[in-house]
Amino acid sequence: MPAPSAKRSNRTPAAPGLRWPRERGGVCTASVMSQKYKTVLTCAFYAEHMSTEIHTSAASGTHTTGGVPHGSTSLTPHIVVSPAEEAIRFYSSSFGARVVDVTRFGDVVAHAVLDFGTGMLTLSDPMESNALIVPDPERGHDYSMALYCADVDGVTERARAAGATIREEPSTFVSGDRFSSIVDPFGIRWSVMTRVEDLSPEESARRVEEWAKTQSA
Repeated sequence: MPAPSAKRSNRTPAAPGLRWPRERGGVCTASVMSQKYKTVLTCAFYAEHMSTEIHTSAASGTHTTGGVPHGSTSLTPHIVVSPAEEAIRFYSSSFGARVVDVTRFGDVVAHAVLDFGTGMLTLSDPMESNALIVPDPERGHDYSMALYCADVDGVTERARAAGATIREEPSTFVSGDRFSSIVDPFGIRWSVMTRVEDLSPEESARRVEEWAKTQSA
């Protein structure tokens, strides 16, 4: 799983890829990280940097409600991109994302958190030891991200200028959305949308249903 964003290390890896330390059968697995990164990492290091307190109930307080940190969304996609540093710059400049936190191991981005306003996204470089690999756009896409914004035309043009491939130019759909479809320079497919009609969810769904009937006729 991706690394906790609050934990950092300035140790330099020998190669991309990592496995987060955890207890296995009561044995500290610092040796796993040591072998991967060719550094001397000891159990004492993790005792210093990792919490040893065991909490099992959802926290609520100044910074957390019902186990969800304030500012986070309950569903947060994680994507694998390469190089992740360039992807962070692309999503910041083209989509207006705010970088919340980046955890690096040398030149490897192990975990980055981006805030898109009302949605969060995390990303990392490939980590083969955790079975996190980059997508192969030549074989098609098994998922697509959706981004609502205030100006789909402007975002699409900024993405184009930054190297994205525009699959579908901006157009207005019966749902009340103006949208475009792009593939970013890192192989991730996006639907970029702006709601241009103030419709209720029911009315938007009704329109789409009526449109779908005409497509299947």
